[in-house]
Amino acid sequence: MGILHVLASGRSGRDHYEARYADGLDRQAEWLARNAKQKADSVELLLGRNGIRPARLLELGCGTGAILQELQRRNVAGRYYGVDYSAGAIGYLKSTQPDVECAVADITAGVQLFGGKNFDVILCSHVLEHLEDPLAFLRLIRGFRFNYLLVEVPLENLAFGKLKVRFVDRGEHPAGHVQFFSRCSLLELMDAAGFAVRDARLYAPVLDRATLRFAYGGSSTGRHARKLITEHFGPRLVPRLWSRWYHAHYAVLCQGRGRQVGQ
Repeated sequence: MGILHVLASGRSGRDHYEARYADGLDRQAEWLARNAKQKADSVELLLGRNGIRPARLLELGCGTGAILQELQRRNVAGRYYGVDYSAGAIGYLKSTQPDVECAVADITAGVQLFGGKNFDVILCSHVLEHLEDPLAFLRLIRGFRFNYLLVEVPLENLAFGKLKVRFVDRGEHPAGHVQFFSRCSLLELMDAAGFAVRDARLYAPVLDRATLRFAYGGSSTGRHARKLITEHFGPRLVPRLWSRWYHAHYAVLCQGRGRQVGQ
């Protein structure tokens, strides 16, 4: 079906983040916080234009809780829940956002979460690209009680990505991605998992100069300049061209199963 571009390197996206949290939890939390606003924009926009005001919002693979914190700041939902496999990340979340109910759990194992509560929205933001079998994971989610599922992934299998893979080993992806999506392949994946897409958002993410200095300030002048072009000026000046040919983020809102919001 051409749904996924799967690596044969054997490296786990989970292992990548476990190492990141172990090496520098505060720095990783800062990086996630700097990238949370545009991801929270997708949640706020898709829920808002579909008239969805969730009483309970659960994020699977929440990490240190950067997106949840941004959603709280915007008052997007009534109550917030977070799950991640990393005890370090959840410990950070508990210490910084004590009003978020959170738990350490393997989200790929289909465990019952928070006593089987019904959630108005389940959020999986930039999670699928780290999973060895995202189709099995999405099918597990269908066993939960929820009304809407909102998924966002990076699109890295665009024209530039297909060219780049001829010269660069994707098994050494700096962000630990083991899946590489195009818009079509994500939609095929959601369909294979039994989800009907109700709405979507495509955008070219932009990193501000301060975030680029934070992430690449210690790199060579040449690398910093390349990142300035590819992650700041390019997506900012020609977003439609960038999101079609170079790099984009894609969020989809799907109908779930459970009681209707407000009932």
